[in-house]
Amino acid sequence: MKKNIFYLLAAFLVLSFSCTTMTRTITVAENKSLPLSFADAAEKALPSTIHIRIVNKKTHITPEGWDYLFNPFSPSPGNVFEERRDFFSEGLGAGVIVKQSENKFYAVTNRHVVSDANSILIKLHDGETAEAILLGFDERKDIAIIYFYSDNQSLQVIEKGNSDLLRVGDWVLAVGSPFGFYSSVTAGIVSALGRRNNTGGNISDFIQTDASINTGNSGGALVNIRGELVGINSWITTTTGGSMGLGFAIPVNNIKKSIDDIINYGEVRYGWIGVIAGELPEFEQRIFQTNNVRGVMIFQTIPNGPADRNGLLPGDFLLNISGVEVPTVDSLLFTVGESTVGSQGNFVLIRDGKIINKEVTFGLRERNNDLMLQNNLYWPGINVITIDREHIRLNNFDSGVIITFIERGAVLNNFMPGDIITEVNGIPILNSRDFFREINKNRDLNIIKYYRDGTSRINEVRHN
Repeated sequence: MKKNIFYLLAAFLVLSFSCTTMTRTITVAENKSLPLSFADAAEKALPSTIHIRIVNKKTHITPEGWDYLFNPFSPSPGNVFEERRDFFSEGLGAGVIVKQSENKFYAVTNRHVVSDANSILIKLHDGETAEAILLGFDERKDIAIIYFYSDNQSLQVIEKGNSDLLRVGDWVLAVGSPFGFYSSVTAGIVSALGRRNNTGGNISDFIQTDASINTGNSGGALVNIRGELVGINSWITTTTGGSMGLGFAIPVNNIKKSIDDIINYGEVRYGWIGVIAGELPEFEQRIFQTNNVRGVMIFQTIPNGPADRNGLLPGDFLLNISGVEVPTVDSLLFTVGESTVGSQGNFVLIRDGKIINKEVTFGLRERNNDLMLQNNLYWPGINVITIDREHIRLNNFDSGVIITFIERGAVLNNFMPGDIITEVNGIPILNSRDFFREINKNRDLNIIKYYRDGTSRINEVRHN
């Protein structure tokens, strides 16, 4: 009996080992498409990558006409002679060839790589050198397009992938010229997606990777294992000046329109609707019963702008545009900006607790300086937040809104941050939505009751 048990146990172990071996064989067979080397991807991407060296010339005016060794601190009194001296500095970067027209090649790089360049010198993968010219840039996405001429038959336009299909854990390669070592390739994975970098108004949506990225990689390609472009290497987080495995790239899907616009028009033609919007704090989401949905609140509109003309109002909670969700300000900026000027979008929003739809025709976004001059056109020109006992508790106030920000030159510029608004045209204001709703019922004249330093005040606001 003991012998039979032994044989049964031995058979079970053999069967178990065989099953394990079979499982491993199947697993290997199923993943046989995974490369044992990234050589194919690198060979595909390298002929499309260029090394960039920029030269920046700055002219300084220095006094002359005195003996420096005798008096090293200042020229003689009354000396009016000046000498102009040129000082040169150099920078490094990379670029990616994205279009060819006969012997003219267009390459994308970072704006910060070439923005201050007096001359742009490039080196191709096979060592050929050429001079490039800046065609245009998109400051909101930190990209620029340069072009150069070459009869080199080995150059290739890179194949663009779909960055929306990237998943955390996917293999990627960073191609560029770290510290001047051109045509370098490093490997890593996608560490995270949708990373934000508060870059002063720029659109934030970055691919994070641990592929080694250093000085000279900026503007180079981030490619998948098929050698397809999925991002443009842009910046790193470091405490040493070198790579610490925290590199960030701009998704290629985010810049396709910008690339085409710059090549076709010399500039980016952004869609625009004329609003200032923001993300609500959690407690206001509960007040407005929007805590189970994702979206942004419209705070201000430009009178007679696209949003205003098409019926959007401050206080509207925007959910999506033509089926594309806008859960953040960045997503709103990107969705509107990528829209074709003159086309229409279906804006789905919550107004007074009801879901409604508005068709909005996209306008053309002006340059930043021109938009800043329009600040005084925004209505009502102030941002407010709801007072409630749990989160913003103020003595003697159980309801109302507190002003948090005022646009320069705004119509309501007689107010100050910290003022507490309790009534508009005799209607009690319980929350920020009440304020935006009442202030828009009559733009000719609004009588606003508010408190400053505990003192009740009345302000008549006329919008001309």
